[in-house]
Amino acid sequence: MTAGAPVVLGGAPPRPEDIAAIADGARVELDPEARAALEAARAVVERAIASGEAVYGLNRRLGAGRDEAIDPNEFAAFQRRTIANHRGGVGDPLSHGEARAVVAARLAGFTRGGAGVRPVLAQAYADLLNAGVVPLIPSRGSVGAADLTALAEVAAVVTGDGTVLDGSVGGTPAGAALAAAGLEPLALAPHEALAALSSNAVSIGVGALALREAEALVEMADRAVALSLEAVAAGGPGGNPSPYSAVVADARGGRGQQASAASIRDALAGSALHDPARVVTVQDPLVFRSAPQLHGALREAVDRVRAELEVELAGRSENPVVDVATGLLVSGGNFQALPLALAFEGLRLALAHVAAASERRTAAHSLALATARAEGRTRVPGLLLYSAASDAAELKQLAVPATLGSTPLSGVEDHASLAPLAVRLAQRSLALAADVFAAEALHAAELLHASGVLPTGAGTGPLAHRLDDLVATGAPARVLVEGAARLLR
Repeated sequence: MTAGAPVVLGGAPPRPEDIAAIADGARVELDPEARAALEAARAVVERAIASGEAVYGLNRRLGAGRDEAIDPNEFAAFQRRTIANHRGGVGDPLSHGEARAVVAARLAGFTRGGAGVRPVLAQAYADLLNAGVVPLIPSRGSVGAADLTALAEVAAVVTGDGTVLDGSVGGTPAGAALAAAGLEPLALAPHEALAALSSNAVSIGVGALALREAEALVEMADRAVALSLEAVAAGGPGGNPSPYSAVVADARGGRGQQASAASIRDALAGSALHDPARVVTVQDPLVFRSAPQLHGALREAVDRVRAELEVELAGRSENPVVDVATGLLVSGGNFQALPLALAFEGLRLALAHVAAASERRTAAHSLALATARAEGRTRVPGLLLYSAASDAAELKQLAVPATLGSTPLSGVEDHASLAPLAVRLAQRSLALAADVFAAEALHAAELLHASGVLPTGAGTGPLAHRLDDLVATGAPARVLVEGAARLLR
């Protein structure tokens, strides 16, 4: 998608990149096919209203009151009460981009045809995005059985009752923000309150942003390893490139390992590591020798996150789900987001392993720098290694399963995926891992500098030069790590 192009929702399922683009500010358009799907699904809801058949959240109450009838005269009031009752989120608000991603994910879900909302409600969500009106969404409150508390805040903004993110602690009342944007509040029609809430849009939307970071991170990890191989080769026989060969990768056959080995080989193309006259160790320590396998596991964990996000974006998660083919509203459990949650659990575990190996390579570089450090010839603080070790330790704690914390909320709602927690912890893991890889790259560049060697690899040479320029600024460690993480991307 070209810069500035709108994201068109409807027809083909959206991809995580579409949600990320909207989060970054792209405009949204509804495809005519989406409008047709919305109208067809809404017609099913209208027929159910007319027939009086028992439907959860339409003419029957929610949760434990699922079999209690709602007087049709109370339909409008029921919509308002439903939204108000679900606004129980707490904690710091989601960021501007995260909140836009949530709105985009819910709008994308509407267009799949399972919600049964009117086209005008879907358009209202698109109007929020296009007008830059961003709901203030507390970061905590959802247990991952549909992101009820968060999506209630979005619906409340549409109706003019919520709060809009504006940078202040309290935000701006939605009514004033809508008026300033030239938008009108919209009253929810029967069934629309539940339909607005019936989605894992936080896990999907914020998860799409986490996926983008994760896909960048696997490349960062590979580049850091390539530079580390150059560094250990600069002062001794270390840096044997054979574990990264296609022969080794193809012998096992894992697609993640193959991709990481190829990425590292590309970075080392033209490197002196391949000089047949070089004296080289038969085998490096495992954190060097098995990096393709470790990074391959991370790549495959990231691939699973993408696959599960694409399933969610293509699917109809609502309960009840509107089925146009049969003309029915069918109760079910598609809001159960455990597959997506487990993908993020696996991502955190893989990150912990890869970062642990990175920290050990950094420790090896730090030890090799001991003499230069004692002579005052180093520029990177020696205790940056401690920061990497601290981050690696926290990553191990973050790898503990979050989904098993599920607790019964009532006699009916007796299991939840805790997918938003799994995603939130993954975001923290991604940030920590980026710092760990940056610390490795900084130490590798410092070791190369102390050895007086400039790598000749196609990727490692330019990277080492840029890192050397960064370190030469004398900036504090935190600034060096932030800068190195950017250079590794």
